[in-house]
Amino acid sequence: MSPARTLHILKQDEFDRLLTWLDQDAERAGLTYEKIRWRLVAVLASRGCVCPEELADETIDRVARRLVDIQDSYVGDKAIYFLGVMNNVHHEYLKRPMMPRPPEPDDDIEAKEKVHLCLEKCLDKLSPNSRRMIERYYAEDKRAKIDLRKRIATELGIGLSTLRLRALRIREKLQRCIEECLVSEARP
Repeated sequence: MSPARTLHILKQDEFDRLLTWLDQDAERAGLTYEKIRWRLVAVLASRGCVCPEELADETIDRVARRLVDIQDSYVGDKAIYFLGVMNNVHHEYLKRPMMPRPPEPDDDIEAKEKVHLCLEKCLDKLSPNSRRMIERYYAEDKRAKIDLRKRIATELGIGLSTLRLRALRIREKLQRCIEECLVSEARP
């Protein structure tokens, strides 16, 4: 995303309205949301987008903000509406000036240490709640990971879909921070 663009943070009530629009049953709504999101990511990735998950989230945000105006009158497959909005987001993405990506670190220990130090700096910049959540979110593997994420969602009083969305946004924020840190560290 270019620096001039402002990131809209999806509010909980907007996200809840979106899920309700997708399906009155919360579990089915969450599954539908995940299917639509991953379909958007897959289409955007197949089009060669560098950041398909970010563009998919931007698409979802736009649909959620638009719902107040369309939810009572929209008729048809809701996934098709998302794809239409995604096409607009993709066209805008193609017009954006591309930011150079920092070079990928080599497999040497010094480069890994730089990434680790930048990660620590970036984690320190997060709010205590965000840091605790993201560290717990990635703490386990396999089945333990699934169980842990269900517990985190329950503790926070949110659904798994909302937890995934929050974790994704924190991870994207960390990724941008780490990239900026590595670029600044590489300067003489």
